[in-house]
Amino acid sequence: MQISPHVYLVGSEQFGLSHPLDCNCYLLDGGSELVLIDTGIGLGIEEIWSNIERDGFDPHSLAHIFITHSHNGHWGGAEELRRRTGARIWAHADAAPRMADISNDPGIQLNLKFGRYPSGYEPQPCRADVIFEDHLRAGGLDIRVIHIQGHTKDSVCFLFEDGGKRALATGDTVFYGGKIGLLNLEGSSLDNYRRDIHKLENLGIDMLLPGHGVFTLNRGQRHINRAITKLSDFILPETFFEMNELVWDREYLKLMTGAS
Repeated sequence: MQISPHVYLVGSEQFGLSHPLDCNCYLLDGGSELVLIDTGIGLGIEEIWSNIERDGFDPHSLAHIFITHSHNGHWGGAEELRRRTGARIWAHADAAPRMADISNDPGIQLNLKFGRYPSGYEPQPCRADVIFEDHLRAGGLDIRVIHIQGHTKDSVCFLFEDGGKRALATGDTVFYGGKIGLLNLEGSSLDNYRRDIHKLENLGIDMLLPGHGVFTLNRGQRHINRAITKLSDFILPETFFEMNELVWDREYLKLMTGAS
């Protein structure tokens, strides 16, 4: 699904493009190189593959896979896509060891405990090929990598321009409406959010491309500014995942179990 001249949404649970456990997966067309931002959990690879083809690209041409953070729902399909395409997997220096050794990953353990994975699904470790630098070039795209601790210690956002607009892919750092990704989970920190969210001030963002939920093609900075303001006040900001948990109980488990 094309959303701007060189950006395509090729995986998403909320938009019904791939598996119900998939995050938003964005394909960037750099001309000579294709970039996929996040891969979903790994159960929607066939749909993502087909969506890339439907948008007019050869999935075998995928050159880079950018991981926004170390939660399995964002990188679980990376290993299979690398096997099929030879694409290089990029991750933050703090994310790489977590992806490679998942035995003590607190998020995976909680999801297993609360039955949030389909029967038979087993998360598999994944080795990163390259560690992020501050600035990257992929084909004709210049991409700035912004490290924002808060949702996790290894979360990054990607800033780039497309069609005269400034775009920010935020992973689970900030969402539409200024919601944030604070969790009751090891590595998630309100103090880190308060400190690092100011890195997103004054960027003039048009397109806000979050890891879940809706995106916006214009006036994206105002959603970021709302998160910044709320994190400066004494009232806790809204979190995306609190409402998502209610939707999970009502809808997602039915999809996975086939219940009516």
